[in-house]
Amino acid sequence: MSRERAAAAASGDPVTPSMRPPGGSVSGGEDFGRPVATRGDVSVFSPVREGDALRVPLKITNTGSGRAVYRVEVRVTGPGGFDAKVSMETRTVGVYPGGSWPTELTFTDPGKPVPDHPRVSIVKSTREVLRS
Repeated sequence: MSRERAAAAASGDPVTPSMRPPGGSVSGGEDFGRPVATRGDVSVFSPVREGDALRVPLKITNTGSGRAVYRVEVRVTGPGGFDAKVSMETRTVGVYPGGSWPTELTFTDPGKPVPDHPRVSIVKSTREVLRS
């Protein structure tokens, strides 16, 4: 499954390649490198430049004992005034205990240059346990 994800992934160059160690991986087979920020069950990884945008890999791993819906807000800032926030939610059935939800968020700030050394932070992360 990780080969299928890799084949389907968009191309791009790491913005901060020093934060992606060779052979770095996340459990479950996703190869995102070392997290640049973590809050609870949520980890974000080094951004990848793609034209006028930055893609930021994100992985949620449910460490709880019940199915849960996560709401996450991530912010990317940088020199030249780049400042963008993106929110996401694990809708539908949520994340099962022990399961993970890998995804990526795309950040743009029209009229601002894409930073070479962006700062990535998790602004907000909530976990709502679902009742069966």
